[in-house]
Amino acid sequence: MDTLFNTHSTKLLAALPEVKSLETQLAQLNKLWGKITLIGKINSHNVASMILDDMNRTQIKFGVLQRNLTDSLLRENLQKLLLDNASRAQVAIDLLIRNLFERTADVGFLATDNDIRVFLNQAQSDQSQIEFIENRLKEYVKKYSVYDEIIILDTQAKIRAHLDPSNQITVSTDPLIQETLDSQQAYVETFRYSELQANRRHSLIYSCKITETDQKNSRILGVLCLCFRFDDEMQGIFANLVSECNNEVISILNSEGRVIASSNEQILPLGTYSDYYETSSLTRFQRFDYIVNTRRTNGYQGFYGLGWHGQMLTRLDSAFKRDLSVKEGQEYKEIIDQSDSFPQDLKVIRKASSDINADLSLLVLNGKIASARRNAAEFMPVLEAIKQIGTDISSLFTTSVNSLQEVTVMSSHLNNAGFLASLAVDIMDRNLYERANDCRWWALTSLFRRNLAKSEISDVDTREISEILSYINALYTVYTNIYVYNTQGVIVAVSNPQQSGLIGVKVNKSSGFKIDMDNANSQSYSVSSFSSTVLYNDRPTYIYNAAITDLIDTDKVLGGIGLVFDSEPQFAAMLREILPKKPDGSPMTNSFAVFTDRKGMILSVANHLHYRVGDKLPIDDAYFKLKNGGTRSMLIKHSGENYVLGIAASKGYREYKTKDNYHNDVMAFVFIPI
Repeated sequence: MDTLFNTHSTKLLAALPEVKSLETQLAQLNKLWGKITLIGKINSHNVASMILDDMNRTQIKFGVLQRNLTDSLLRENLQKLLLDNASRAQVAIDLLIRNLFERTADVGFLATDNDIRVFLNQAQSDQSQIEFIENRLKEYVKKYSVYDEIIILDTQAKIRAHLDPSNQITVSTDPLIQETLDSQQAYVETFRYSELQANRRHSLIYSCKITETDQKNSRILGVLCLCFRFDDEMQGIFANLVSECNNEVISILNSEGRVIASSNEQILPLGTYSDYYETSSLTRFQRFDYIVNTRRTNGYQGFYGLGWHGQMLTRLDSAFKRDLSVKEGQEYKEIIDQSDSFPQDLKVIRKASSDINADLSLLVLNGKIASARRNAAEFMPVLEAIKQIGTDISSLFTTSVNSLQEVTVMSSHLNNAGFLASLAVDIMDRNLYERANDCRWWALTSLFRRNLAKSEISDVDTREISEILSYINALYTVYTNIYVYNTQGVIVAVSNPQQSGLIGVKVNKSSGFKIDMDNANSQSYSVSSFSSTVLYNDRPTYIYNAAITDLIDTDKVLGGIGLVFDSEPQFAAMLREILPKKPDGSPMTNSFAVFTDRKGMILSVANHLHYRVGDKLPIDDAYFKLKNGGTRSMLIKHSGENYVLGIAASKGYREYKTKDNYHNDVMAFVFIPI
């Protein structure tokens, strides 16, 4: 920030109307002071010289303080803007990377699908076999709606089956096919134009070899390509991060600094090159100056993608708009004066101006005494006028400092708290969306359906199911266990060998299995309440369930699959991620965050020593009535301490909790100490 401030302070100052207004008013008062001083010198030779010299020195002190005040006001406004913009740029890239991390697991699992292996093992496929596989791909995308095309190719790059009927490709020369066949990695990630989706301007494709078995040197059968709905996903991310005005643009840059996604392509077209830096900068673009913030991703579970960055551009001429939602008031002033989190230099300036004005009052008093002794009554109005000017200057200083603290700085705290709470529930909804997809897709695994259809499940059948579950669980590490059960709810196989003792045990109805038995629709799923369960070592969590149906008679339920979500570390990590941080990356001292349900029961807590999962969060019940998708922020006294509190209520993600008949409102509370 220092480089930006020092290099462009004149331009920045010109964009701050309040500071410019302050400078204008002070300049007028200083000019008036000079005129009155001149009048005093002309008309009061007996006493003016010494007293006016002292007052001149006082005026110089005010002048020094004025420059300090202007710099401080500019710095604080700039810092607020940069922190806000950096946060949004960071969130844009990190939300995307979190999403793409899930895709790396998807492609690895789908490439081992036995039906696809059988399909590719055939030299030729008739139309019914192609339709069977393509219907299977349709089922996949009905659940994982983040894909708009899935392509299965053989080793000669011939298209054997795919999803998008408008895509007319039959064979591909795209280099990513050979790269995938030659790769020793679990997947290949490609972003550019691809003939695999010739009707798209660019594609984000996750590709993986399809092999005959899971053995390391197994014969290669072909390649699987999952095509991610990149533009669609970016629109959703951007919509939550930019305002409706046209003074800001948020974008994603590739590793070369080229724009690959933009919230406003008219202002910032795709392909635009950006000299991006980790620090902030000011750039001229399309006849306007923009403040630019660029952030690299923090990654997610060791995944960093293709080296992309998030970038925020805010047009300078409207960057420092006053937040009218925050009013100046005594309630803020009292808290600010007690707080160490507000700019100390501004408090010093406010006190210094008061001290200088007090000194000026003493000088005026001395001047009046001296004037009385020398019968210089004509000097009295001069003294009174200068005293009034000093009072006006001091008042301007105090008003400016208070306004910055109570409006600019306080709005920054309030906006940030609400933003972080909203981010927390968004991350949770996005994460649990994937869980609802996983259970439904894995329930369609043909081997599960064939084995459960048998009149008696053998040890070999159990071992086969468990091996697949273990493979899945190794890819999707957010589960402590994945199990398959029959229509009576008796567990027949588990993914976690350490929990093999559960085989033969009947799961409790509270796990959600009974509800699931009534849902034969491949789009249906059920979720347990957030409650303690033996399946999670007597700790509370969510268990996701989907029915497993017969391969022929899809209305016939054979059993189900249960996914035990590892809620304790997963939810706590989400909350820790959004907490405001100190320079060393640790959470701000005494800040904490909480997930609750509508009744106030704590689902997870981060950075608080005493609150526990299952407890009631001790705040007013009115806070739990926020509408879905709503966000609030306010000052609150909690446990005897002052906090800025941000609250947000979940709204779902894509069809999850919006169109799938699942209702489970979650609240996020972020407490930031003041």
